[in-house]
Amino acid sequence: MLSNSVIAKAIRFSLISGAATAALTAPAVFAATDDEKVERIEVTGSRIKRTDMETATPVTVLSADDMAKQGFTNIQDALESLTSTTSAMTTQSVHGFTPAASSISLRGAGPSRTLTLINGKRLNQYPKPANGTDNFVDTANLPMEAVQRIEILQSGGSAVYGADAVGGVINIILKKDFEGIALKYRHGDTFEGGGASDRIALSVGASSDRGNVSSFIEFTDNQQLKATDRENFGLHTDKVPHSEFSQYSSYGARIAGGSGARALTPAECTAGGFFWDAARSLCGYDRSKWRDLQPESTRFISSTNFNYELSDDISFVGRLDFAEAKSTTRIEPMAINDYDIKVDGNGLTVSNGDLSKTFADKTTALGGDFANAEDGDYYYVRRLHEFSNRMGETKTRNYFFTAGLEGVVFEDYNWDASVNYGRTNVDVFRGGYATVAGMFDYITAGDNGNSLLKNMTADDVEAASYSPFEKAQSTQKNVQANITGSAFEMPEGDALFAFGAEYTKQDYQTESDSESAKGNILTTGGSSGAGERSFWATYAELSIPVLDVLTVDAAVRYDRYSDFGGNLSPQIAIEYRPLEELLVRGSVSSVFRAPDMHRVYGDATNGFNQVIDFKQCQAMGGTPGQPHSDTKINEICNELHITTKTGANKDLEAETGYTANVGAVWGGESLNASLDLWEWKLDDMVSDISASKAAREYEQYENMLTRDADGTITHIDAVAQNLAFQKVRGIDLSAGYNWDLNNLGELKLNFKGTYILLSEGQLAPTDPVEDDIDNGGLPQYRANLVLGWFIEDFEATLGAYHTARMHGMQYKSFKESAEDAGTEFDESAHEVASQTKWNLTAGYTITDDIKVKAGVVNLFDAGPNFDPTATSWPHYQRSIYNARGREWFLEGEVKF
Repeated sequence: MLSNSVIAKAIRFSLISGAATAALTAPAVFAATDDEKVERIEVTGSRIKRTDMETATPVTVLSADDMAKQGFTNIQDALESLTSTTSAMTTQSVHGFTPAASSISLRGAGPSRTLTLINGKRLNQYPKPANGTDNFVDTANLPMEAVQRIEILQSGGSAVYGADAVGGVINIILKKDFEGIALKYRHGDTFEGGGASDRIALSVGASSDRGNVSSFIEFTDNQQLKATDRENFGLHTDKVPHSEFSQYSSYGARIAGGSGARALTPAECTAGGFFWDAARSLCGYDRSKWRDLQPESTRFISSTNFNYELSDDISFVGRLDFAEAKSTTRIEPMAINDYDIKVDGNGLTVSNGDLSKTFADKTTALGGDFANAEDGDYYYVRRLHEFSNRMGETKTRNYFFTAGLEGVVFEDYNWDASVNYGRTNVDVFRGGYATVAGMFDYITAGDNGNSLLKNMTADDVEAASYSPFEKAQSTQKNVQANITGSAFEMPEGDALFAFGAEYTKQDYQTESDSESAKGNILTTGGSSGAGERSFWATYAELSIPVLDVLTVDAAVRYDRYSDFGGNLSPQIAIEYRPLEELLVRGSVSSVFRAPDMHRVYGDATNGFNQVIDFKQCQAMGGTPGQPHSDTKINEICNELHITTKTGANKDLEAETGYTANVGAVWGGESLNASLDLWEWKLDDMVSDISASKAAREYEQYENMLTRDADGTITHIDAVAQNLAFQKVRGIDLSAGYNWDLNNLGELKLNFKGTYILLSEGQLAPTDPVEDDIDNGGLPQYRANLVLGWFIEDFEATLGAYHTARMHGMQYKSFKESAEDAGTEFDESAHEVASQTKWNLTAGYTITDDIKVKAGVVNLFDAGPNFDPTATSWPHYQRSIYNARGREWFLEGEVKF
């Protein structure tokens, strides 16, 4: 009978031989100690268990304690605070396709290229794509109380994790082996009102000599934050003094086109529930009073972890998650200009598409609004406030289950295997809408029809109303297995390896009600589609201690997609330790990324947008972004409402590129610091041209624009395409220092900063290379400074979070306009000021079982920094700033 050592050597040889043609992926959990009782841990970025937390790839760790001390309410808040986060999609996006979901973008790669995991397991993608185009993982429903720590791989990990880890990896590690009962309650509110929140969390765990079951249940209730709650930030009205481009909506009640049609007097305008804009002498509307800054929402989240020792060397492990959320978003009532009215002699014809009706006498038709109108084409411009808010109620249900085995074999090898299943259901119910036919029937009702300059009755509103709905679902099935251990002996220690494989199948479908699918609902777009893909991967990693001070890690991963073929992605990383306290590191990795499923399989996404028609504005003698006394010119130069369509492209190719970093880490007794230079680049990057960009740079994108007979944009059509390239380069710096104050306790100071050296891209091989930093909307650096004081049972934390000054979102357009006009351009007048937010928290441990905490978030009430180039509400970049203002919270925890 062969001995264990002989068998181990045979297994070791076969595994390493097989790994020569494979590649690596890397969940991160803490491991048991090895034979020498030295704890080996598995760090995000590598599947190999090792004794050092610092590796060749930079990893930032946020513990649950860190997040609580800094006053973060949820995981999304904590992730947004990272200096490597360049933008975030939050629930502030009340006009978007996904107002109930959140995500972040690391390194400017976008949310679809930032991988989010829980305990190393992939999460299901949100079934409704962001902006109607990009798939992403929703971070709004991740559990806060169940979290032990979050590990952020601040370097691309595509060769380690697969396709969607270009910008980095967020790995949320949950608590395990919890024992007892703990109850926590937190109440928070804003000083200016609105947006209050309550969270109650129950943790329950029980252990035996062979296993543990831990359950974490969390319920959160967030109140609505309305624009009218933030008068101190100037968000309560459309016209604000800090923005010369702000103005009330011209979509109040009026007739556009031709001459001689009826116009409302100021008294009639205000009596009808609209707003008389004296500056432009038109009946407009103040939309802000109807808008949410943050929707009301409730969330129930539960997570149960279990582990049981089947034998001394094998354990059964698993997790069951369930989350249910409801979010209600409200925006201003519908604004329409969809019905064409043609006056020809004494006749009058109302039409929309295939719908048409002619009235013989214009003097009596439509309330006599066109009695004195000259022959020509007209249309009503009308805010249908009688329908009240357009609102959307989004219900989300997340399910996740994983079960597997893990253990140790032949003393040298740790292995694990699991099956994983995730599903997300999203139901969206909308109100405050009308069908095209329903409004047409109202306008043309009876012998003479109805005037849209007069308010509709409740019965008329009910007859025309329609409640659209949308259902979406996505699922993910995954099987994975891995083994890691010692590969062979070297003079300076064992060479370590990891080897494994995984198979994943994803599918999604989203569909709207029949009327929405036909495009028959006023002022609402939609995104539908269905598709599935499967892929398998095999991976390997080898860590070789070449010298006592030099370790080389090599990894390779082969991915095979059912719809995009296969690709081999290698990675090489080096760790050099010339001193015990100093680590010099570097890595370079290949990238292969299949396009998002909705980019390939989605139906055309219909939407509505507001743009500036730069070409037509200038042709008519106006100035883009500047008010004008002529209502038509003013509309074209400021708030031209158009339809949009973003189509999928089944001919897309995969994105390819690389990620790289080089840096150093110092770890001393009191001082620790790190410095890393990083870069990523993607060729054939999949994206599309935004409506505002196409309208602004009309010469280049004229083929995307549809114009009417007068030359005004009416529609913009974009298709997903492989654009030329995107490259981003930057520096990360972190430092920490501890002071022992003896009887006065301990002070800890930590600094983290990210500086973007370069961010550039090219839309097509013949286009100029664009500088994203100069063009605007991207802060060049972010920095955090956190000071903690700890003395006996008391602790206090002061955090400062700084975002750099940056060029405004439309900086490029204003600069080019000035250059074309030959006028001097003032750079500083088109920049967004820097911002520093301060959080102060304090906690006290009354007994081992009772703790209390209190704090003020945004201590000095810093509001969103307004963008002098933003021509529409809210005049700040919602992906970077928020308008919650100063908040306070109280929290208590009791353990039983």
